[in-house]
Amino acid sequence: MEIIKTGIVNLHNITLEEACHRITQCIAQPGLDVVVTPNIDHCMRLIESNDSHLKKIYQEAFLCLCDSRVLQKMLRLKGHLVKQVITGSTLTSQLFAGDMMLNKRIFIFGSDQSVIAKIRLKYPNHEFYHYNPPMGFIDKCNEVANAIQIIKQTAPDIIFLAVGSPRQEVFAGMLKSELNHGVALCIGASILFLIGEEKRAPLWVQQLHMEWFYRMLQNPKVLIKRYFNNFLQIKRIYGAL
Repeated sequence: MEIIKTGIVNLHNITLEEACHRITQCIAQPGLDVVVTPNIDHCMRLIESNDSHLKKIYQEAFLCLCDSRVLQKMLRLKGHLVKQVITGSTLTSQLFAGDMMLNKRIFIFGSDQSVIAKIRLKYPNHEFYHYNPPMGFIDKCNEVANAIQIIKQTAPDIIFLAVGSPRQEVFAGMLKSELNHGVALCIGASILFLIGEEKRAPLWVQQLHMEWFYRMLQNPKVLIKRYFNNFLQIKRIYGAL
């Protein structure tokens, strides 16, 4: 498997089809594997962070997939050709589109009950388990321990971590030392895309590398500040790649 090595994060350069195939294979292997999908926001966080634990999670991930067309373009200018941008929402949708999720124990970590009710309605033949941790759980040892115990009791094959970055990546690292089976995917708001509560940009917008702008218009209160700060750091990110 080709790896694009950068000064921030090393990316597995594969297609969406290959990623799904590898995820299917690793479910049957011992140990918990972790899948991360870094974008520009993740890259900036990794540059600024002094958290060696967080950086290690990306370094040791079973799959580390490019989640950003802007990052893809920057890498092209550096001489690296990313085969395919694989966002967390695209990966999640593709996994549910086939039959690989049937007869698998699926755990969704995060999202409220109304979201889970919709996904169960949309996929009635799938076996779902769910836990939505309280706000700030990642900084409370007792809440982390409780969450891990709840997940361990269900012995899931696939865990969708939907609590936002970097909480989901940090928690994935904690799970890795506690579980001996399955795969954990750090997928952010992908469950909301899956049930239609959030919309992907039209294909032509994605091809123009403007999906970030489309998403910002849907959630300006949260995303305007984030994207503006990232824009100011583009030169720094490019230099670190």
